[in-house]
Amino acid sequence: MPQQIDFDPNADYYKTLGVSQKATADEIKRAYRALAKRFHPDSTGGDKAKESRFKDISNAYDVLGDVKRRALYDQVRAGGGPGPGARSYTSQGPGPGVFDLGDLFNQFFGGGQSQSRGGRVRVEHTDDRPPPEEPRRVKASDGSSLRVEGHSVHSDVRISFDQAILGTVATVATVDGKSEIKIPPGSSSGRKLRLRGKGIADRSGKVGDHYVTVQIDVPGSLDEDGKKLLVQLVTHIKKSR
Repeated sequence: MPQQIDFDPNADYYKTLGVSQKATADEIKRAYRALAKRFHPDSTGGDKAKESRFKDISNAYDVLGDVKRRALYDQVRAGGGPGPGARSYTSQGPGPGVFDLGDLFNQFFGGGQSQSRGGRVRVEHTDDRPPPEEPRRVKASDGSSLRVEGHSVHSDVRISFDQAILGTVATVATVDGKSEIKIPPGSSSGRKLRLRGKGIADRSGKVGDHYVTVQIDVPGSLDEDGKKLLVQLVTHIKKSR
């Protein structure tokens, strides 16, 4: 199946991690671990600027720490595009409380490539290269797999289209049981939320966090009445902004 990859082509992830573009995978990993330890929210005393820096560091490593994502990022940054067999588009990067209307319309009405200024790139990429080395994983309480970065863990939570607009409370399987997480109204796919203290312990006994990425399930098709209702809804949302 095609792999969906999200990254910001305007962001300099190498600069964020303080490494060169020729850095090895080990060098990137060491740089990430050092920065993550320095800026982790558990050690910054609630400093918002440092928390934001930690998010930037995590986003950078999400791309550069993965063989395929890094290769595609380098290719797009060099102006080469995603290459054969890939479909890409850019959209205005949705922040908290902003629903991505462009993606929604493309989902229901088609439209191939959609492009606007700036924002994140999502690419469905297929090729014949071997898959990258799998990141370290642990089992959640329900048996599902959680990706590990440092002493924090990562997973996805899937919600419906109406839950994304109205907000909801979702149940998340963590390493030590189930927890509930509040998803604010207007959340977009890719939004990251945090469950404090729900990660794994390091050698000193300090426990990391569980980061949850929101994924929105949008119906694959609508009948004509449904499309009309959707147009009315989107028009109302635009007017209320």
